[in-house]
Amino acid sequence: MSQTEAARTHTTDPGPTDQASTDRVPRRTLITGAAFAFSAALAYGGSQVLTRQGIGHLAPPLVGSLIALFWGTLGFAILSARTLGGRGDHFRRGAIYFAVAGIFSAMGVLLMFFALGRGQVVIVSPVLATNPLFTLLFAAMFLRGVERITLRIILGALLVVAGVVVLSIF
Repeated sequence: MSQTEAARTHTTDPGPTDQASTDRVPRRTLITGAAFAFSAALAYGGSQVLTRQGIGHLAPPLVGSLIALFWGTLGFAILSARTLGGRGDHFRRGAIYFAVAGIFSAMGVLLMFFALGRGQVVIVSPVLATNPLFTLLFAAMFLRGVERITLRIILGALLVVAGVVVLSIF
């Protein structure tokens, strides 16, 4: 059974990323999601400025990445300790996806630290903001049965990139 077939036959409660729920997402859910996304953007923006300051004064990018990832991991371990018990087979499969995602995230953090160590934060940060294009590409490749990619979503991602170009050139 392919991964897509397994995803379709897997019986769970419909979640916010299932095909049926993407058609009619409650307004409150959309607002909550947008609020969390904006909060994450705020946190990442502050993190990049602090990273640039730390690299300039305290540690090379590799050491800075290690310190940031250590504290992030410790914080998440404390926050998620209660929810880890009794997950069974589904937990193992999800853990593999999270492990690979963690490797990609760690690479992203490390490369961001190197970029901030060599470039200006006002240039590096907008370039990092092109990640929606890569998310869109990877979602189209790997999440065909889960995520719907519409013209509106593609146009939104292209507008983000256009904003990055404007900020980077001028």
